[in-house]
Amino acid sequence: MAGTSNSVVMTIDSWQQLIDSLKGNVVVLEFMAPWSEPSKFMEQPFKEVASEFKDKNSNVKFAALNFDNFKNLGRRLQVEALPTFLVVNNFAVVDRILALSKTELQQKINDKLKLIN
Repeated sequence: MAGTSNSVVMTIDSWQQLIDSLKGNVVVLEFMAPWSEPSKFMEQPFKEVASEFKDKNSNVKFAALNFDNFKNLGRRLQVEALPTFLVVNNFAVVDRILALSKTELQQKINDKLKLIN
């Protein structure tokens, strides 16, 4: 899915695409890998959470980054487990979320957004 965007989760392939998605937005970035079983497990819950935020007309964007394509960035951001979800606001990581359930992921994102907004 190179450079694609479905209705709720963008798939980021390039640095420029990543930078464009971050400009002036709160973004939940998912560092994932297609070979990672936990990443596969959380793919659908991540899409569902993104869809629920879209339904609320939220200005939060959701994007997935393949760790294999962004290893240097992942290392700089201390991504040590997959999937790792980062809440980014104004190009700064404001929270790191490790979650393995939709409910946990949704609650942690909601908690962080209350502090940002």
